[in-house]
Amino acid sequence: MRDFLSARIHGIDTSEIRKVFDLAAKIKNPLNLSIGQPDFPVPQVVKEAIIKALQDNKTAYTPTAGLVSLREAIGEFLEPKIGYLIKPDNVIVSTGVASILFLLFQTVIGKGDAVLMVDPYFMIYQALIKYHEGKEYTIPENFGINEVDFLREKLKRDSVKLKLIIFASPSNPTGKILSREQLNLLKSLAEENDAIIASDEIYSAFDYEKRHVSMALLAPESTLTLNGFSKSHAMTGLRVGYLASPERFAPIVQKMVTLQQYTMVCAPHVVQWGAITALKTPIEEELKFMRKRRDLVYGILSKATNLPHPDGAFYVYPDIPIDSAEFVPRAIEKRLLLVPGYIFSQNKKSIRISYAVKEEILEEGAQIFVQLVNELS
Repeated sequence: MRDFLSARIHGIDTSEIRKVFDLAAKIKNPLNLSIGQPDFPVPQVVKEAIIKALQDNKTAYTPTAGLVSLREAIGEFLEPKIGYLIKPDNVIVSTGVASILFLLFQTVIGKGDAVLMVDPYFMIYQALIKYHEGKEYTIPENFGINEVDFLREKLKRDSVKLKLIIFASPSNPTGKILSREQLNLLKSLAEENDAIIASDEIYSAFDYEKRHVSMALLAPESTLTLNGFSKSHAMTGLRVGYLASPERFAPIVQKMVTLQQYTMVCAPHVVQWGAITALKTPIEEELKFMRKRRDLVYGILSKATNLPHPDGAFYVYPDIPIDSAEFVPRAIEKRLLLVPGYIFSQNKKSIRISYAVKEEILEEGAQIFVQLVNELS
């Protein structure tokens, strides 16, 4: 039978996270610690803004780049974080950060282009590098000057210049926030290679100790800032994310907008009005109980295994004694749904646990995880 699939699509498989979601539907009373979305509702004022927009018949196409008022609001929101005002023309709004990432890679990454990720990394980054036939490089999350120097030597040996440096801080899957010192090291790499920095800050609202520094504050001329509303305001299914750029990279944004004309067209109109309200809506109460959950799960797990301290986001990433591909089926036998670490890292002996669930489920699941670790150690 003829294979109708393109050569590049063969390298893309169904997300392991989606496979876990499918499993959850088949298990009776699962303890689901896999899901990467908040369990609190969209704030009422944001809902009301969306409803009003719908009642006001704001359902037509918006400008491809997004509502001008939303792009202006994004610039104003970012200004105190990055130290300068981004013009509306240098902002693109799309159907979530996942779409922003696809548009960005389509625009800047071609065959053989070198991309640096911080390991562990969000799985979409690796999939997009592979899909676009880029060349993948990684640096460990706890990197310092020695690891950066080692990377420099590797790039020199390969006769390669980085084109894109991409990372999430806070991290999915570890929750780690990169330090100012680490960000400055990445800034140096970008300057040496004349590379683009894509700073994925989708979890920046979940910054429990106020440690987050926006990369664009340190490297304003090199940094594209990616963010959205899926995590901060529980708008995962409403699909609005954005990219904000310095003037230097305006041609990148323009080409992303052109590509969006032929793909997503625009983000949902009524939800863009909700996003304007979301930018002005704090989530302090939600952060309090998410931090309490973080402390609960970290306290249980850290007594049984090693794991990076989760500064932000809503994940922990503990070590396990066997390959995560083998660990996950054993956990499922105990009704516990987790995400295998091998999809985020070259290190296969870790597991991602989400604590965006009710405390009773989280505590029971964490205790089962500990028992399983002890059994296999």
